[in-house]
Amino acid sequence: MSTTSLVSNLFRRRCAAAAAGLLLGAAPAAAGDWLGFRGNDGSGVVAEATIRHSWSEDEGIAWKVDLPGRSVASPIVVGDLVVATASSGPQQDQLHLVAVDRETGEVRWERIFQATGRTLCHPTSAVAACTPASDGERIVALYSSCDLFCVDLEGRLLWQRNLAVEHPRSGNDVGMGASPRIIDDAVFVQIDCQGDAFGSAIELATGDDRWSVTRAKIASWASPRAVDLEGQGACVLMQNPRGLELRRVGDGAAVWLWEGDVSGIPMAATAAGLIYAPTNGIAALDPSAETGRPQWQQPKLSCGIASPVVFGESVASLNRGGVLAVADAADGSVRKQVRLAGTFWASPIVVGDTIVAVNMEGTTFVVEAGGDYAILAENQLPGSFPSTPAAADGSLYLQSETALWKTAAAE
Repeated sequence: MSTTSLVSNLFRRRCAAAAAGLLLGAAPAAAGDWLGFRGNDGSGVVAEATIRHSWSEDEGIAWKVDLPGRSVASPIVVGDLVVATASSGPQQDQLHLVAVDRETGEVRWERIFQATGRTLCHPTSAVAACTPASDGERIVALYSSCDLFCVDLEGRLLWQRNLAVEHPRSGNDVGMGASPRIIDDAVFVQIDCQGDAFGSAIELATGDDRWSVTRAKIASWASPRAVDLEGQGACVLMQNPRGLELRRVGDGAAVWLWEGDVSGIPMAATAAGLIYAPTNGIAALDPSAETGRPQWQQPKLSCGIASPVVFGESVASLNRGGVLAVADAADGSVRKQVRLAGTFWASPIVVGDTIVAVNMEGTTFVVEAGGDYAILAENQLPGSFPSTPAAADGSLYLQSETALWKTAAAE
């Protein structure tokens, strides 16, 4: 694959000085909360945790809650709540935000909003496709209709933005899927489509725009990621099929741009000064380098729909056919390929010393995150599972299209 780097003059002036101080992503998520898509920082990793390996519908489950509609989003865990979204109604225009008691599974509150944008979606997706996000005090929920809501932990509405009204040509018939991300007291939303495509940083406290930039008119469903860049502060990493870009969350200024054929669904991973981009497998990119050439590229790390995950000194990908490939994060050399069963839409996560991967057919594979990468357990639940699981306090939160499950803690 041929690629071209487009690096801003500002970045060129500071890249050499900052190379030693590049920090990509925050520390892995704490055991207590899971505040957004793939965790607090989007890494999909909880380093210090232990989960049970085996469960079934009748054993090893703490509770199950039926959702009030259909969802392909993931749950989040904030304080004593587990929060999920769903949509219902003949036009799927009733937007649900549900908070469940973390310990008991009792529904604490539910809010229902009316969609103002398009609710047409591909049958494999849903209007509730974007995972909500939280800063520990507030919850934001974005739907495929481009309606964005902010509530407090009691479910009281703080503000809302009807982005499809503000940008009438946003959205598409397939449906939107990029999850919001809270970075530096701002909610970042990435609306990539063939019409009014844009990225905005919205003040979490007020709902007002901090800044907004026009994006290329091309559909993409990859979620943004937070990146801390020394000398620039908090940044957001965006991607679409044409490439990657880093922008400062404070003012929206472009810090680094890279042009290449990037997947439009799986989200790039970041660790140890590198960006692991899903492009013809995975390419390891160094934003501090003058050249746009990857440090390495490994076609065997096919991502399919699932986002890659970096843990320890390894990077792993999971393709649609269920091949889990693990490689050395430093040079891309493949260490192991493990064939799982089924079709995968959910991204793998790493909890302690295990990799957790859930297929569409409801089987959760628990795999060693090292050694021989042996499959430790295969656990079946009923339903279709397109959602990436959440992990907190030794439990997994597994969401099918119609129900939310919590596994009991490890014995």
